[in-house]
Amino acid sequence: MHDTIPVTEVMVTDVTTAPPDSTVTEAAERIRDRDVSSIVVVREGAPVGIVTEGDFARQLCDRRDLGDARLEDVMSAPLTTIEPDAAVSDAADRLRTSDVEHLPIVDDGDLVGIVTAAELSYFIPQLLRPPITHESEPPKRVVRTDTQYERDDWTFEYHGADETTVSVGDVATFSKTVTEADVESFADVTGDTNRLHLEEPYAAETRFGRRIAHGVLALGLVSASLARLPGLTIYLSQEVSFRAPIDVDERVTARCEIVDDLGESKFRVATAVVDSDGAELLEGEAVVLVDDLPPADVLEEVPAD
Repeated sequence: MHDTIPVTEVMVTDVTTAPPDSTVTEAAERIRDRDVSSIVVVREGAPVGIVTEGDFARQLCDRRDLGDARLEDVMSAPLTTIEPDAAVSDAADRLRTSDVEHLPIVDDGDLVGIVTAAELSYFIPQLLRPPITHESEPPKRVVRTDTQYERDDWTFEYHGADETTVSVGDVATFSKTVTEADVESFADVTGDTNRLHLEEPYAAETRFGRRIAHGVLALGLVSASLARLPGLTIYLSQEVSFRAPIDVDERVTARCEIVDDLGESKFRVATAVVDSDGAELLEGEAVVLVDDLPPADVLEEVPAD
C-alpha cells in the first residue's frame, strides 16, 4: 500500500555527489564510472542542485566546450526534494507535478538518499502517469447488463456516447460495501487466510494498525464494473497499484474509463477504486476485449438460479 510505505524503503542511499566548483568533465566521468543517471551538487554538506544525463545533453547543444565549466554553472536549481517520512505515493506525485525525474531525499538539510522516476516506475508504474481529465462527462445511459443477479446494496452507473457500444470517454462505476462476510468468504475461496484480514489483535500490531480487506478483493470490484459495460467484456491484462488499504465495512466505488480504442474490439481502460470520501485506494490500467452479447432471447432460456 503506497500511502503506508515511506520513501526511505525504496530510496538509493549511496548517492553520487560533487561540490559546486567541480568541473563538468569530472562530473561526467563520475556519472560514467558509477553508472548512475545524476550527480547531486552539495555545498558544505547541503544539497544545492543536481545535474542529470539530460542536463549534459542540453549543455552540449548550447556550448562548444564544457571542459572548464563548473557544476554550479550548469546545475538545475533550486533543488526539488522530499522528506524521508513522505510516502512513496507522495514522491511519485511530486516527481510528476514538478516535472523532474530525480528526487533527492533531505532530512534537516542533510542528503540521505535519492529516488528516480525510472526506479519508481518499476515499483508503482501507474503513479507516474498524469491524471486523465475531461471537460465534461458523457450522459448517463441505461445499458443491458447480463449479470445473473444484482443486490440492493450494489450501485452501477454508466456514462457513454450510447447504450449499446463502448467508445473512448465512456465511464462505468460500481459501488458496494466491503463487508465482514465478503472478507471472510474471499479468504475461504482463495485460500488467502492472512491474519491481517481476519484477526483484529494480530492486525493491530502491523503497520496498518487494524484489519483491512484483501487488496485483490478491491480489484474484483473493478472486474464487476467492467462486467457491466455494454457488450461481453473479457479481461486481457491488468496493471495495478494499491495506494491505500480498504477497511472492513467500508463503501467503495470502482471506476473504469475507456481511454484508448486499440482496434479489433480491444480497449485500454483506466481503472481505480476510491472510498466514500473520494480518496484513491487502487489505481491501474486494463486492456479488455468487448465481444457482442448473446441474443437477448437466450436470457429467457437460461435458468436464473
